[in-house]
Amino acid sequence: MTYSFSNLSKNIKRSEIREILKWTRKPGLISFGGGLPDSDLFPLKEIADITAEVLETKGYLALQYGQTQGEPEMIEALCYHMSEFGDKADYDNVCVVSSSQQGLDLLSMLMLDEGTPIIVEMPTYLGALQAFSRHNVNMTGIPMDNDGMRMDLLDETLSKMEEKPKFIYTIPDFQNPTGITMSVERRKELIAIANKYDVPIVEDSPYRELRYVGETLPSIWELSGGKNVIMLKTFSKILFPGMRMGWIVAEEEIIEKFVVLKQSVDLCTPSFNQLILANYIKKGMMKKTIEAAKKCYEPKKDAMLESLKKFMPEGVKWSEPEGGMFLWVELPEHIDTKEIFMTAIEHDVAYVIGAPFHHDGRGKNTMRLSYSFPSVEQIHDGVERLAKMVKSIL
Repeated sequence: MTYSFSNLSKNIKRSEIREILKWTRKPGLISFGGGLPDSDLFPLKEIADITAEVLETKGYLALQYGQTQGEPEMIEALCYHMSEFGDKADYDNVCVVSSSQQGLDLLSMLMLDEGTPIIVEMPTYLGALQAFSRHNVNMTGIPMDNDGMRMDLLDETLSKMEEKPKFIYTIPDFQNPTGITMSVERRKELIAIANKYDVPIVEDSPYRELRYVGETLPSIWELSGGKNVIMLKTFSKILFPGMRMGWIVAEEEIIEKFVVLKQSVDLCTPSFNQLILANYIKKGMMKKTIEAAKKCYEPKKDAMLESLKKFMPEGVKWSEPEGGMFLWVELPEHIDTKEIFMTAIEHDVAYVIGAPFHHDGRGKNTMRLSYSFPSVEQIHDGVERLAKMVKSIL
């Protein structure tokens, strides 16, 4: 039988990063590849105990179909969790989703058509680029500096666009892939520019809770008063990714549209998972887990920065994140990190190539390093191996 596939399916491309990361299973290799949480942080016993409690007391709800917007108990817990980090959201501002990647999927289905113009940071999260490019959209990338997206370039770009973009996509806190945080001044400028051109902001916020240095900055959602902003959140980085649990925060009329769209996708996010995590939050365990994660990741971040400074040759640059899981390395422009990837494997170290994080294929001389999963000792050894390889190429 001959199958005929949709135009949308033809726009889906195999992840270049996923393809090369299969080499990271080589014995003895130290990988700075995927942004995996440290599995030692997973609260196995606590989750086991709460799971038993939920089955015993609310099994009739946990194992049944649930409400598309989310279990009321979960939505209330999410509003409380956000308030712990300075973000106010009401019940009708929240829709539970199966990870923030589903949020990106629903967002793209809700707002994007073929040829739709959108604004993204450059570089930006690969999963977002995949979700958006599936609709064959017209992306414009705005370069970043150490304070985040360049607002002068954003304003200039928007003033010249013939068609208004559907949204501006940003990861303001410890961005994936760069680790850069958008300053408060830039956040306010972004809101003003978005209002000036009547363009919504999509604030992707997976790492906001994982700040190791300084005070937590107000979110774009909070600074805007909850207007003209769609915020995407997840537990994958601050708790564990296995439950695939996230949520969307937006104005009530926008949440209603997400709910209707989600009905056609999966009916509801698993009630079982929601009730477990709602109890976890209510018992105060989430905050303790986040504090434990910060204590775990901060020395790893410091170890990577110290090792880069110690071992990398002159001409190599890197970001200095204040939180999150990643930092960004720029090699001299004549080096292509994809071409030298297998050389790195021969040196028993792996990274993620930088070009796929650019919507237009730029950034061939860049790489993303994740410090969340390896040990401090592995980070020191891995960066030394990586630096040795770079020196040999230079």
